[in-house]
Amino acid sequence: MMHGFKAVLLLLSLCPMARAASAQSEPAAKMAPVAIHIDTAAVTHTMASGAGASWHAIGPEAYWYPDLTDRENRNSRGSGWGGNPPLSYTDAWKDLEREASWLGLDFVRVEIDMRMYEPERGKFDWNNDQMKTLYRILDWCQANHVDVFFTQMWADVEWNQYEGVGRLQSAPKSVDDFAQGMATLMEHLVKQKGYTCIRWLCMVNEPGGSWGWWLGPDGKSISLMPAIHALRTALDKRGLSEIGLSGPDWAMSLKSPDFDFNDKAVGAWDSHNYSNDPNATLQKLWAEKAHARGIPFFLSEFGDSAGGSVFTVRDDPSPKSYPNQLMNAEKLIDGMNVGTDGFNRWSFTNRGDLDGQWQLVRTFDRNTWDYTKRVEPEPVPYYTYGIITRFMAKHSSVLKSECSSPEVAVAALRSPKGNLTIYVLNKSEADERVELNLAHLKAGETLYKYQVTGGVVNNPHFAMNPLAHYEIVPGSAATTDTVPGESITVYTTYKLMNADPGIIAE
Repeated sequence: MMHGFKAVLLLLSLCPMARAASAQSEPAAKMAPVAIHIDTAAVTHTMASGAGASWHAIGPEAYWYPDLTDRENRNSRGSGWGGNPPLSYTDAWKDLEREASWLGLDFVRVEIDMRMYEPERGKFDWNNDQMKTLYRILDWCQANHVDVFFTQMWADVEWNQYEGVGRLQSAPKSVDDFAQGMATLMEHLVKQKGYTCIRWLCMVNEPGGSWGWWLGPDGKSISLMPAIHALRTALDKRGLSEIGLSGPDWAMSLKSPDFDFNDKAVGAWDSHNYSNDPNATLQKLWAEKAHARGIPFFLSEFGDSAGGSVFTVRDDPSPKSYPNQLMNAEKLIDGMNVGTDGFNRWSFTNRGDLDGQWQLVRTFDRNTWDYTKRVEPEPVPYYTYGIITRFMAKHSSVLKSECSSPEVAVAALRSPKGNLTIYVLNKSEADERVELNLAHLKAGETLYKYQVTGGVVNNPHFAMNPLAHYEIVPGSAATTDTVPGESITVYTTYKLMNADPGIIAE
């Protein structure tokens, strides 16, 4: 994730004309209740995973790169490094694991670089602090049945760089050595360490563009396909055929450079979205084309660019602001409805002083420029993302839903064990009266209501407990409620108190 990438995505984003038109609707239309229809018997798609956040294992050491292309040293690696507490901060790590459990993260993009494990050709280091940090992250993922989307962000090794191209951004000079190194790592992690939670593997972050991390000898982006073929072969020889290779890990466009979406070595598609629009049309296009091949599509990195949200609360234009969290929620809700298989938010841990404050939890004090001995939530993004992830079990089925207002976004999920979760995002400033209709219920259900607004998530004493409950029986009349302006409301059969962990797997 980086500033140049966000600029590319802003050019690719769709113009939100429907929202602009709806803002000009007559006030009288606001008086009619918003009709929400959920067909509990109609499954539109079953997700291959769930929703989570990036959790990188790359350590805090800063490097000076004298030969960067279209990047600055301060954020040359984005903020994909240095976000975790030191390993000796035992209480902080307990906090970190507790917060990940509270959020119910079940699709986690675990991020590394090649320097961590193979700093020299053929010489592997499995016991340095960065690798121990990786093990700690994967230990939590394995114990909690999390799906890991494992990503090597960049190589950053001198031994395999092209001459004249900096080691951070260079594609591998020797594709075979690159593939053997990554396959050796995967064999170590899966076969020796037992991390069967690793489901998908992405070999490089954002390879497109002159600012990216996959540049050829002429300093321009080159094709991923030779390395994907070599890596697929190396993994299969080690008995790791169950790990799917994903790509292109780039902008939300099917014109990613020199990438063959139909190649059988590609086992998943993934894309990033930092635009100020949910890009539902593009998510749908990616998902349908991936599903036609029988593989999943993931939104493997997403956030919202500072200052550009269509939502009206603008007290803080940073990525952690409440308006940006509402846009993130819209990307999730729309994405579920069009078939996206998993969502990964940037990011769980993040120093917050490199390329924006993207963090869900606070591990680093930007004033003292030091790690904190304890970890606590970054409340606005933590609660506005958590109200979605806490009630989403991985592998849930998306139910057919309809809503009479373009100002209200709705998605409904049924978990593998039959739990129902309905998300209602009110995008308008005004309160909305809603009528919730559930068709084809087989039995009565109790729905518990949870809600966040810009006011409550800034309250240091906020606790995400049920606000009300509704008894729903088959054939009953619509359940009515009022949802505040610019709010996220969840109606679910899960009854979770604030002290409970979120739902990950069933």
